Amino acid sequence: MQQQPPVSLSHTGFHVFDLDKMTGFYTRVFGFQVSDKAEDGRMVFLSGDPSDHHQLIMFRGRTAKTDDTHFAHVAFRVRDMDALRALAKRLAKETEVTDARTCTHGNAWSIYFKDPEGNQAEAFVDTPWHVAQPFYKPIDDMFDKTDKELEQWTDTMLNEFPTKRPFDDWRKDMAKKLGME
Repeated sequence: MQQQPPVSLSHTGFHVFDLDKMTGFYTRVFGFQVSDKAEDGRMVFLSGDPSDHHQLIMFRGRTAKTDDTHFAHVAFRVRDMDALRALAKRLAKETEVTDARTCTHGNAWSIYFKDPEGNQAEAFVDTPWHVAQPFYKPIDDMFDKTDKELEQWTDTMLNEFPTKRPFDDWRKDMAKKLGME
């Protein structure tokens, strides 16, 4: 049996223009807490999980122009649709958040947006299904649907895709590929 790969995703980090503003945004919107700061003020560590010292680290000193791509995106898994709806409401109150859009990737229901410095972020909830990626289907009325309606809509929509299967089955197959079974 193959051993689990020696790495796992731990945290993400990026450079920012205004460290205080960005710290405020990620603590206010996502509920992160500051777990540490550099004494010289050049970086801040944020976490939303007591088992991780930090899940997000931001460094002062971004030099790229605001519209230059320097960071692909950061994604946050949330526990359920109610938490995603609450997050969307908090985002709607943030005047510097832009390009908010909702979609499904088949395996997730997501809201994408650009944070106050133009970094693309995503918050998502897993669906019960897997479908071959990349997969993107906008859902303009996602937050108007009940959980049951959203699940039924997604299930029906995915029926036309031959790679649709239960996400748990995909996870079991992936565990085998990783030698973790």
